[in-house]
Amino acid sequence: MDETVKRHCTGEVGGGSGGEKGGGSSDGDFEPSMGRFTDHIIIDVLEKMDLASLCTAACVSPTFNSAVAYRLPFVSSSDLFRFYLDEETLKHVVRRVPGAKSLTIECLRMRNDSSIINILVRKIPLFNLRSLSLVLDLISDDLLITVVHSLPHLVELDLEDRPFTLSSVGGLTNMGLQALKFCECLIALSIVRSKMNCPASFTRVDNKGMFHVSEGCKRLESVKLGGFAKVTEAGYSSILYSCRNLKKFEVLTSPLLSDSVIDNMTGVARSVVELRLSSCSLLTSEALEHLSLFRKLEVLDTSGCERIGDQAPFYISKVTTLTRLNLAKARITDVGLALLGAGDLPIVQLCIRKCEKVTDKGIKSSFHADRKICKTLSDLDVGYIPKITDAAIFTIATDAKALTDLSLRFCNGVTDAAVQMLMDRPNHNSSQLQMLDLCSCRGLSAEAIMLPLPLYAFHRLRWLGIGLTDIVAKRGIFSAICEARPRLVVCGVCCDFGCCDGWQWHKVR
Repeated sequence: MDETVKRHCTGEVGGGSGGEKGGGSSDGDFEPSMGRFTDHIIIDVLEKMDLASLCTAACVSPTFNSAVAYRLPFVSSSDLFRFYLDEETLKHVVRRVPGAKSLTIECLRMRNDSSIINILVRKIPLFNLRSLSLVLDLISDDLLITVVHSLPHLVELDLEDRPFTLSSVGGLTNMGLQALKFCECLIALSIVRSKMNCPASFTRVDNKGMFHVSEGCKRLESVKLGGFAKVTEAGYSSILYSCRNLKKFEVLTSPLLSDSVIDNMTGVARSVVELRLSSCSLLTSEALEHLSLFRKLEVLDTSGCERIGDQAPFYISKVTTLTRLNLAKARITDVGLALLGAGDLPIVQLCIRKCEKVTDKGIKSSFHADRKICKTLSDLDVGYIPKITDAAIFTIATDAKALTDLSLRFCNGVTDAAVQMLMDRPNHNSSQLQMLDLCSCRGLSAEAIMLPLPLYAFHRLRWLGIGLTDIVAKRGIFSAICEARPRLVVCGVCCDFGCCDGWQWHKVR
């Protein structure tokens, strides 16, 4: 790690000595001006900052550095996810935030999970922690056992690993999950194996591991489990039977999860607010038959469940409380969207990405002037649908009165006319757009966005994705646009919504 960055993270950066000026000084004028503010005012400002902002403030001047040193012990939440820390730096940070109740750490730069284990066995004051979130190369039994024994009062535990090999040696087993019984206060549990680096799964955990969780963690209100390839509905159902106050239930990439798991949720149906069952290959539309029992359900995500068909939207339409729906990669057609639209749900966020059988007709059937979705929908993703054309964009722009985020990526039927329509009407619904994704819309020409740009065009837009389009070749145009719209980030690669590294143009890291 760069030494300057390390000092920033540990709060050890002060003003220079001798011929060096304090960070952020301008010919020595900044530091004397700080005398205008009392320590009380400075500390009051710093109390409203997160850890990353505090570290930055510490570099500005010796006065800020001293104030930050005073403030750090009282920081209650430490989010270090974007700091790539080594073990030594992390030890310095942890010692300086003894009052932290919430800690988020990305551990991918560390040699292995023994670095975290060493910090937790050592006498570092972490016993006030109530929430711990770690991203590692590998979750092991030793790590989980150490966490639960060192932090017995944990309320929230979030673990994600990103292994580089398919080998299960040293990985999590049923024995590691058994240790969770010592976390009697736990109400939120998330254990996920990411496929970012390779298609690995927790092959040494089966239903018995889930039985351990259900027996020891009966107070759970939020459960997220991903990558448990050998767990069936019996394992997940044991958690559903035990955790009677469950509000959020999420399962990712579970090839053995079948339709019966939702039948086993009747006991918690009245309390569940979020239900996410993603990339579960056995799940079909019939799994959602009794969805109307979920009287408080606001979020439903079945993305990647490719056996979900047109019957599913009919069942979904009965859930009148639903506001967020993700049906990505479902086998629904225009018929399914018509059934969904007939339910008149107050949907705020809708994703039908990769629902390849949908056409302009299906989009139109979802919107009618008297339906709630016309007033509530703010985020719509219709990406990767080959039959979407300018006609669908016209319907969306006309009827979705609250729309702010629109993804059209890989919709090759979208042409320059659709972009011009979104730009040219200052008092139209489309003028509210804040994020627009046109990535790989091959129907767009290099002239899809032309100068001079009207004063009112895209005046609220904060993010624009144009990767893999002919527009990318005309960077001069976007330099002018970014100069006229300083808050606008233009992404020339294929990032999803909202990427931002401080530059209008960037490369994938």
